Parts: sequence; structure tokens; C-alpha cells
Amino acid sequence: MSDGDSLKEENNQNDDLAEKIAKELQEAENEENPEWDGSQAEVVTDDDAEEYEIPETGFKLSYVLTAEEMYKCLYHSNIIKTKGSRAVIQSILLGIASVVFFITYFTTTTQYNSYNLFFGIFCLIMIAVIWIVPQIYLRSMAKMLADGNKIEAEIYPTHIDIGRDDGKWSIDLDGRSAIEEFDNIIMIFSEKDRAFAIPERVIEPEYYNEIRAMLMSGTDPGEDE
Repeated sequence: MSDGDSLKEENNQNDDLAEKIAKELQEAENEENPEWDGSQAEVVTDDDAEEYEIPETGFKLSYVLTAEEMYKCLYHSNIIKTKGSRAVIQSILLGIASVVFFITYFTTTTQYNSYNLFFGIFCLIMIAVIWIVPQIYLRSMAKMLADGNKIEAEIYPTHIDIGRDDGKWSIDLDGRSAIEEFDNIIMIFSEKDRAFAIPERVIEPEYYNEIRAMLMSGTDPGEDE
């Protein structure tokens, strides 16, 4: 083989080697930067997510509480501490004490017997105080609060917006508020020491189950005394 043939063969080998190296480099570059084929979704920022967030669907209510409904709400708001089973127990104990005092008064003739009569009557007065005075107080307050002002509320799965403008406030339906149902009224006690009542009469029957489900799922049931 002549020198020219050897040189030509060597150049061919070098060309093949260079082509092989270039091909390997191109393959490596393709693996590191694959061409996007549209199969992956575009990642958006939080701001974009908020901007395109689907608004919640809620229910708007507008109503006026009657004096009787306001009275029932006040009664269940624990303004009066002595009520329910506690009032019954205290009345029974006072009744027993009154009977004992009256029996002692009519069966003894001691110089202090008049005290038995006094305490017997006093026990009866205290029973009246437990049952009658709170009712008078609550009804008077209910009549004052039921002033005919319209209550406007919007109920959503995550919260309730109550009122408008500067008087607007909210209750989060995150499980921290309590709920009670009584006398056809749904009442929610906020953790911020505020309460919100909805008479069932103001809810259209076709929406009642959905609204009640929203309220029940976002609150804890309260316990009556």
C-alpha cells in the first residue's frame, strides 16, 4: 500500500470517528433537553390559581325575626343559667324543703315556729323566681330586639356572610362553631361569642336539605342543658 493510500484511509477513519462523536453528543443533548410534545400541563402560580378559581355557590336569605322567635333564640343562648334539668332539680329540692317547713310549722308549737312558715313561703317564692322571672325578662328583651329590622345572609359551603356594609360579619363553617335545632329554628353559635338564627319558614323547601347539609357539615352540634 502506498503512502497516499494509507493517508486516505487514515483520513476516512478520522472522519468516521468525528461523525460518531458528533452523533453521540447530539443524542446526549436530546436526552437532557427532550422536545415538549404537549402531554404535560402548564404549571401556574398561586396568583393565577386565585384569579381563575371557581366561585362558590351559595344561598341568599332575607327575613325578619318575630318576637316569639327571638324569645326562643334568647332562651337557647344561655343568658339564663338556671333552666332545663337544672331548674327542675332546684325546684324539686326547694319544693321538698318547703314541705318540710310547712309540716314542721303545723305540727310543732315552739316559739320559733314562725320561722318555719317564713322559710316555707320563701322556698315557694324561689320556685316562682326560677320559672317565672326569667320568662318575663326574656320576653321583654325579645320584644325589644325584634324591632322589624331585616336580616340578610348568604350561606356558602365554607362560611356565612351576615349583614351588609359596615355591619357585615361572618361565621366560618370550619367545625369550630356550634349548631342547635329547636322549634323550627336553626341557630349557630360562633366561637366569637356571636349567634345567628335562621327560622325554617324562610327557607324554600327545595333548598332546605342542601342548606341544612351545609350548616351541619361545617359545625358541631350543641347540647341542651
